Amino acid sequence: MRRPLVTILGLARLARLAPALVFFVAGSTGAEVRPSSDDYELQCGAPPPGHAFKGRRDYRLMRSNAKDLIDLENHGRFHIDTAIKQLRSGANINSGVMNNLHFVLHKVPNDQRALSVLIEWDAAGGRDKDYASPACYFTWARQFAPDDPSVWIYGGYYFYRHRDLAQAQRWWERAVALDPSNAEAHYNLGLLLADTGQYDAARTHAWAAYQAGYPLPGLRNKLQVAGQWRDPPATLQ
Repeated sequence: MRRPLVTILGLARLARLAPALVFFVAGSTGAEVRPSSDDYELQCGAPPPGHAFKGRRDYRLMRSNAKDLIDLENHGRFHIDTAIKQLRSGANINSGVMNNLHFVLHKVPNDQRALSVLIEWDAAGGRDKDYASPACYFTWARQFAPDDPSVWIYGGYYFYRHRDLAQAQRWWERAVALDPSNAEAHYNLGLLLADTGQYDAARTHAWAAYQAGYPLPGLRNKLQVAGQWRDPPATLQ
């Protein structure tokens, strides 16, 4: 059974961040040139080497054996949980958080909890010149696990926050292609499409998100305010 995508941000926290996302999108002029995925690969260079003996490991497989499970639990307890405490205390945001997140992500590039905390750290204004930008960690995660929808969902959210709508759309479209039943991917992509006036496509993704059980009404409300909401056809109900 596939494990549900559970982020440290959580649905309620994601909802509280949503107004900031809409502000960034509304303020975009569309004139700024952003790197493509290939450009990020060139800018970011080679990914960190991983564990000295085990190399880089896939988060989705870390529960498959006892040794990896112990590492996963230790990563969470001693590094991710510590990063969360540092981030939310505000006392060590620019020197402690990335030290812990990098420790995890250079070993497990697609660690979902670490990637979600990376987003939260960036949203809080975190900066650390001793480490690469969050965009690089998402690029390395995508290179390592190109078939992992969660990587594309988190990366899309990061680029959406930074007004790189073309990049965010590519990442969320890839997440949907990899997992057509993923409610979160459909919902996020629908929000972006609605914000950019692509209402027919936004409505299609809204139908898919709600059919898959997505609980937040924001996308439907946005389409209703724009006069663009329609009930799904009978074949989808």
